Amino acid sequence: MEKVDNFYEKFNGSYFIFIGIGISLLTKLIAVILFMQVDPSFNLFSNYISDLGHGPNNSDIVYKTGVVISTIFYNFFFLYLMRFLEKRGGNQILALISLLSGFIASVGAILVLVFTADAELELHRLGATLFFFGNFFVLILFGITEYLIQEFPRKLSISGFILAPLSFLFLSFYFLLSLYPEFSRELTVFTEWLAFFAIIAWLGAQGIYAIKA
Repeated sequence: MEKVDNFYEKFNGSYFIFIGIGISLLTKLIAVILFMQVDPSFNLFSNYISDLGHGPNNSDIVYKTGVVISTIFYNFFFLYLMRFLEKRGGNQILALISLLSGFIASVGAILVLVFTADAELELHRLGATLFFFGNFFVLILFGITEYLIQEFPRKLSISGFILAPLSFLFLSFYFLLSLYPEFSRELTVFTEWLAFFAIIAWLGAQGIYAIKA
């Protein structure tokens, strides 16, 4: 880990998350604008985020590029956060499992890109499951690791426990919808967007604290 620590001494690992969040939000915004130039009906209640992955007007290219690049930056930050917490007395096993959960979420994100819902639905669902379950455990396990560090802000560590259930809730709705088509699609789609923004908010809060610390 010495080489990892030396790397983050030269480049503050917190910056990775802000770059990743910026790329993620900007490319999604551009992709939505491109999509809506062809289909103005796009909205947070009728379109899953991954709909951008097979959208018109090059929105798919912008979206996929953003996901790949931002995922790389997220993983650099997860590695940094693991070391950041370990150096402050955090449980090493919990921190490592948290990092691995982030990698699982990344694998899910790539699967969602490669296998679109209209072409390979089951593999797309697998990717979505890995992504949201991975992020669920990222927030929960990093939150537990932080909570067990006495000097760590309680509000920040607890935030993971509050926001993580949105990812699980979306997956529950998603699979309910696949089993019972009469279940609310609008609620399911909107919950996915809520879960995504919850993850972004948590990551941003972690980055801000890490910089201040």
